[in-house]
Amino acid sequence: MDSIEQYKSYLQDVGNIGVRHENSRRFYLAVPSALFAFLALAGKNGPLKLVAPVQGLVAVVGMILCIVWLMHMLSFQAIYLAKFTVLRKMEDEHKFHPIFTEEWGFLQKDFRYKLLKWIDLLVPLVFLAMFVLLLFLKPS
Repeated sequence: MDSIEQYKSYLQDVGNIGVRHENSRRFYLAVPSALFAFLALAGKNGPLKLVAPVQGLVAVVGMILCIVWLMHMLSFQAIYLAKFTVLRKMEDEHKFHPIFTEEWGFLQKDFRYKLLKWIDLLVPLVFLAMFVLLLFLKPS
C-alpha cells in the first residue's frame, strides 16, 4: 500500500472512530436519562411503586454506568490523540501538506476545543453526582 492510500485509510479510520464516539455519547446519555425517568414515574402518586432497595440499586447501577462512561470518554480522547499524532508524523515523513499539524496548532490555542474535551468528561460526572445523591434520598 502506498503512503497516500495508507494516509487516506487512516483518515477513514479516524472518521469511523468519530461515529463510534458519537454513538457512545448517545447511549451513555440515554441510559441514565431512562433511569431517572423510571424514578420519576415511581413514587407515592406515580404509576410505579418504588421501594428503597430498588432506588438504591438504580443509584448503584447508575454510578457504575457513569464511571464506565467517563472511562470510555477518556479512552476516546487517548485514541484521538494517538491517531492525530500518527497522522502528523505521516505528514512529516511523506512531505504531505501539514493539514493536521496546522489544525492541531490552531486547536491547542482555542479555548472552545479545550472546553469540548472537558464537556465530554463533565456530563458523566454530573450524572454520577446525581446518582450519589439518590443514594441518600428516601423514596417518596
